[in-house]
Amino acid sequence: MENIAPGGVCEVWPEDDYLRLLYLLGARDSARLSVACPSVSRRLSSPVSQLRKVQAGESGSAEKLETEEALSSLESLLGEASRVAGEPRLQTVEDAREQLSQLEAAFHTEMRYVHGPDWEVRPGKLITKKGTWLKKTTKFSWEIPAGEKIYLPEGVAVPVLQIGRVTDASELKLHEWSSQHLRVWLKPNLVRQLEVRRDVWYVYFPHFEGEGNIIVAMADSWMKRSCQMSGELQPFELIYVPKGLPLYLQCPPEPVTEDWEKLRHGHVHQHRKLILAAPPLTMRRDKFDIFVGQPDDKTRTR
Repeated sequence: MENIAPGGVCEVWPEDDYLRLLYLLGARDSARLSVACPSVSRRLSSPVSQLRKVQAGESGSAEKLETEEALSSLESLLGEASRVAGEPRLQTVEDAREQLSQLEAAFHTEMRYVHGPDWEVRPGKLITKKGTWLKKTTKFSWEIPAGEKIYLPEGVAVPVLQIGRVTDASELKLHEWSSQHLRVWLKPNLVRQLEVRRDVWYVYFPHFEGEGNIIVAMADSWMKRSCQMSGELQPFELIYVPKGLPLYLQCPPEPVTEDWEKLRHGHVHQHRKLILAAPPLTMRRDKFDIFVGQPDDKTRTR
């Protein structure tokens, strides 16, 4: 019994299986089928001609037939997929390749490691329980260069596409807490948005004076990764700034606008966000970093 394919064309055999039919019938009977069923004559004319060359033993003819049939089946499947999805039909394999390239770009992801106990896992997202890091390895954060980790403060929700266990044997051997890490897959544009915040700090602004891109500490104070009270933050989230030292910025201090920061406490409005013109130079005393300046080779303007 012939089936009526989409568009009213008689279909005597599944489109993606014509190669098997050709080999079963041979060139002579395939040609007879083409004559007996005009609706498939155009479909069979080229492969029947190629099949005769195969049976005549011409070199490379079998490979050519199989390649042409594979391409024909692929274009048919693409057309059917487009019809079901309600999209315009892809006319050629080149069209399909272009669309596949676009899909690969759309679904491209970046993988990072996180320390599992620092995060609350929710459907489609992770929420930080405290200040923590997105990392390119399970190494301890203080062993990782600044360019290979991204800080996130407490209470930030991060959309993720997928979450998995650490399976890399070399990562699991780094230390005994590597197994407590998770792998997360993120959209590249989200990673880029987080990376631009690498040099962002907050200060309690009544402790500073200045204008433009330079401010000076008028009292011993802190640069903080978050607007939380300094006593609530972990040592790595703080840099002690001694009285009298200037901070050189990319732009004038800005009000705090991030949703996750604005409701920390009643004094957030007295804080300012700073984007440093150059990374801070520090020295370690006890468990805290002490600010001593910034690299001299950076342009500093008011």
